[in-house]
Amino acid sequence: MGHSLTHITLQHISNILSFQDNRTILATEFDALAVDWDKVVMLASQHLMLPALYYQLHNKDLLTHIPPDLELYLEEISNINSHRNRTLLEEAQEISVLFNEAGIDHVYIKGVAVIATIASKDIGARMVGDLDIVIAPHQLHAAFELLQNHGYTETIEFNYVNENFRHLPRQINPEKMGAVELHSEVLVHKYRTLLKVDDLLKQKCATNGIYIPSEEDAILISIYTSQINDHGHLFGNLNFKPIFDCLLFGLHNKIPFLNRIAVIKQCHSFLELASIYFQELKPQHTIESSKRIRSYYHFKINHPKIGRFYQHTLYNLHDLLKRIRLLAYNKSYRAHLFHNKLRHKKP
Repeated sequence: MGHSLTHITLQHISNILSFQDNRTILATEFDALAVDWDKVVMLASQHLMLPALYYQLHNKDLLTHIPPDLELYLEEISNINSHRNRTLLEEAQEISVLFNEAGIDHVYIKGVAVIATIASKDIGARMVGDLDIVIAPHQLHAAFELLQNHGYTETIEFNYVNENFRHLPRQINPEKMGAVELHSEVLVHKYRTLLKVDDLLKQKCATNGIYIPSEEDAILISIYTSQINDHGHLFGNLNFKPIFDCLLFGLHNKIPFLNRIAVIKQCHSFLELASIYFQELKPQHTIESSKRIRSYYHFKINHPKIGRFYQHTLYNLHDLLKRIRLLAYNKSYRAHLFHNKLRHKKP
């Protein structure tokens, strides 16, 4: 059976994003009008990859081989994102100065770590949301108060008490672009030992005025947050953003490291799924659980209607089980449910 249009389009996107030397092949494909560019834009947008697409098309000298109106569109998005990211990096640097002066041990993770790494090349290649900062656990509340005293006075509170949650409520400064999340852990509590905060802080490095993780730690953060926090391992989801982060940090050139982390099931399933489109990330050996996840992904993408129904059912079941556990074990959640849901329910 042939591949679906979605699969073919995602392969086109991944070929552009890949750091492999494939310019000649891509130029030939583009000139032969073998690409549905409307579909490329739609799917790349869903994966938050439009700026990265422009970045790689520019790097591979392929912009003259795509439709002119698409080039202008991608360039405009990239310019807007570059301006936003420069502002976010400046805000991150300001916070870093505050924390350094107060002796607060910290390291930026995820999006900010990526743009600090690529700032000298093209800071606009990665879309960034919040400023995620890991703080030494014993200094977490001191860091929170310090930010409050420097304008981050608004918070987005949780609806109920989340015991052992990995970060404090999001802090907002009305005069700044980026909201801040202060983390005591990177991963959900059950899996926290996979990424130990003490090790993360010890191995941090200074880049563009802020502390970021080592390349290997940054790769693990991208993999684990997508597979564990975002349930990619559970639902067989594939997102190009963490894959591209791993490529930016050079995972495709760190073969011994890739093979070493492939023995961890969450890493293996990530690599197995990623290798559908990025062969350079293929693990040495296949394990049964990853094989099942890969087959499930192929089923979803080649049978989109049934796949969406099945995926939606899994999401709802997972959410229901989560709420049942909260109802049974979290007093704060029960109070929230009573006061804000049941009490105000219309007759």
